[in-house]
This record gives sequence, structure tokens and C-alpha cells, in this order.
Amino acid sequence: MQRIGMRFFLVVLLALAATPSRAVLIDFEGLADGTVVTNQFAGVTFSSNGGNVNQVTAQPGIGFGSNFICTALGSINCSQETILTFAGLASNVSFYQVGDNATGVVALVDVFVNNILASTVNILGFNDFNIPNLVDLTAFSNVTSLRIHSISDPGGLGWDHFNFTLGPNNVPEPSSIALLGLGAISLSLFRRRKII
Repeated sequence: MQRIGMRFFLVVLLALAATPSRAVLIDFEGLADGTVVTNQFAGVTFSSNGGNVNQVTAQPGIGFGSNFICTALGSINCSQETILTFAGLASNVSFYQVGDNATGVVALVDVFVNNILASTVNILGFNDFNIPNLVDLTAFSNVTSLRIHSISDPGGLGWDHFNFTLGPNNVPEPSSIALLGLGAISLSLFRRRKII
């Protein structure tokens, strides 16, 4: 009977630890023009700085579809920070910059790996307002957040098609810890009762 209890405990432990990775694509096409984007998408939260928000703007012909996001403070300004905070560890991260009116470095993105700033990557513009430009961050693993900032394009910039693979969150949830603790206590009581 003791072996059955130990096997059950190991199966529960493995089930809690084996959370599969999932690929995510965020394209904003399902949201209405003017929607403030925060936590509508599983696995990531969008925020900004200085009271700004990330807001859907519908401008067909720019980017991939009709919608992308820009920063706004009352009205669209497309010039402030866009911050993504992932719910777990992200890899294969990429997104597109849309609406550039300049060439060279038009913005920067800080990549945080395991909550530590790992690199600041240049976002390039090609002075082609309607064609999206790939921002490829696939070289980074265990990405916990991104901070897009220092937008120098005179008309501001929009962001679209965020792609990433979200791995399991390596920090156990309190309920998981409680369940493991309960299993360990039950197993020790079962062993104690059998010995007596």
C-alpha cells in the first residue's frame, strides 16, 4: 500500500511540473478601434508609462490587417513606452513595427531575461509607412518582459503581430505548494499508521 501512495504522490508532482509550452500570436484584429489593451490576451499584460495606455487603432493598409496598437493619452500619440510583462518565461519573441516615417534607429526595446535587463535592441525604420518591419528577438530565451521606448520617428510608431512561445511559469503557485505539502503530510501519516 505504501508503494501505491508514493506512486500517487509522484504522479501528482509530475502533473504539476509538466505544463506544456504554447505558441501565441497577438494581432489585435478581434478588438474594436479605441480598445485599451491590458490583459485581454493570455500570457501577457500590456502597459505604458506616464498615464499612457496601449490602444487599438484601426488603420487599414498599415501593417497586416486593420488593427495595431499605439500609445495614447486621451488621443493616439504613438510616442510613449509600450511594456509587455509575460506570465511565464517567453522565447521565440518577435513583433512588427508599423508606420515609420524615418530611417535608421527609430526606437529601442529593452529585453529582460529572468527579470534582469539582458540587452537593448535597436528598432530600425525604413521610411516605408505601410510596410511592417520585423523586430526579431528570437535569440533570447526566458524573456520575462519587454520595454519599447525612445521612439524618435516624427509620426510615432505602432506595434503589431506579437509572437512568442510561453513556457511554464517556473514559480510554483501557492495552491500547487499547498497541494504538495498536503500530499507529503498524508504520505507521512500513512507511513506512521502502517508502522504502529
